[in-house]
Amino acid sequence: MRDVNRTSIPVAFLVPVFLVLIMVLPTGLAAAPVLWAVGFWSKILMISIAPLLFALSFVLTAAFLAKPFQRAIIAGKFPRKIEHVVYGPRRLYGLCWGAIYYFTPLYYAALSIPLFRRLLLRSFGYSGHLGVTLAPDAWLRDLPLLNFDQGVYVANKSTVGTNLCLANGSILVDQITLGKNSMIGHLTMVAAGTRVGESSEIGVGCAIGIRVRIGDRSRIGPSTTFNHGSEIGNRVEVGTMSYIGMKAKIADGIRIPSGSIIPEGAIIQTKEDVSRYISSQSFTLHQEIERLGQLYAARNGNYPLGSVAEDLSEVTSS
Repeated sequence: MRDVNRTSIPVAFLVPVFLVLIMVLPTGLAAAPVLWAVGFWSKILMISIAPLLFALSFVLTAAFLAKPFQRAIIAGKFPRKIEHVVYGPRRLYGLCWGAIYYFTPLYYAALSIPLFRRLLLRSFGYSGHLGVTLAPDAWLRDLPLLNFDQGVYVANKSTVGTNLCLANGSILVDQITLGKNSMIGHLTMVAAGTRVGESSEIGVGCAIGIRVRIGDRSRIGPSTTFNHGSEIGNRVEVGTMSYIGMKAKIADGIRIPSGSIIPEGAIIQTKEDVSRYISSQSFTLHQEIERLGQLYAARNGNYPLGSVAEDLSEVTSS
């Protein structure tokens, strides 16, 4: 009996074949007019347009080869095995997209020229708005799962991670939605299943976990972490270097101070809820400072001042 989860596509065989075709066909198409040209000036003209022919044919070849496998770019959890009915075709789609993405000059040129960008994105299954700004070194993949609205800005070295490899040998794949005029900051990582509302800004160096929900017109300060499944409403401000625990929920209009820790499963609906959590953190910190003071006071008669580093090491490891 045939295994329905096993693909009939010879993925391992097609990987090197696709790589050869993506490189050889564009090279031949760009070189042929130069070789066939008669006369000095004709050759100069053909040499001048050869880079354009190469770039266009490179994108079209990769997109043509990837087209049959776009159907495998779907949400779900799959084993990372090339013989799997979903992951195998994903591997071929990813190879074709990666050939362009890692070809930095070509990818940069494609994103810089509107018509070229339209051709590139649409050919690989992107159906979102084309009026977006995508940095050429921002990590993008699984274009059919990118739902970007007009005015979206994805900054340099950010990661829009529609797929996540897990330690158990599987891969988690889900859509990412960025609302109108939303912004993903430099070095920020956004995980699979995340939705960011309209005109919201995620600052520099943030980590946004799986299936996080961020409402409209919210602001996330730099170096902030959102654990998986957490949610914030509209017009929320989260200060720099804060932590929002797994499945925590923050209501509309709430302001979270910088350096805050919102624990797992917390529900914050009022300013009083914020004050209670922040006061609890301050009390815990005060207790720890007192404990350290008592420790040093108890050892003061037995240890010289130079042993402070040793005391700190002991406290840290306890």
